[in-house]
Amino acid sequence: MEQYVVFKSHNQLFAIRVKNVDRVIEANRFIALPEVAEFILGVYEYHDNMIPIVDVRKKLFGKFSEQSEESKVILCRWQNHSQGLYVEDIIGISYMEETNYEQDFVQSLLKKGYIEKFLKLEDEVVMLIELDYLFNNEQTKEAFLELEQLANAEENGDGSN
Repeated sequence: MEQYVVFKSHNQLFAIRVKNVDRVIEANRFIALPEVAEFILGVYEYHDNMIPIVDVRKKLFGKFSEQSEESKVILCRWQNHSQGLYVEDIIGISYMEETNYEQDFVQSLLKKGYIEKFLKLEDEVVMLIELDYLFNNEQTKEAFLELEQLANAEENGDGSN
């Protein structure tokens, strides 16, 4: 059995592998970037790095997460980049067993690209998030490009002021 960070978004339980998580932080203020996808809330400065923050609810369900005391950012690693997942609530860290539900969903054409696997947590079914789905698209690549350009401008002393 593997260990997972379990979180809630849009009244659904999701998980990501603990090995992909750097830490969970409380963050509610982000630096907005122009011309990026709506689901990218902005960037967050963390240990001298700018990390794009993805609103999981907006990406998956088309609705922005409501900000509350329970809202957290899960800082995770994906393809040598740090990413932040803005989630509505962290449930905890749990060992969970895989299910065989994927086969049923694939056969009925209900499995979506963001679901890697289905896991079982007591009486609840938890969807393991496919990080490639959340991050591997043109809109997220644009955010990384924007961050690289900002970093290069700072390194070169951007004499445009």
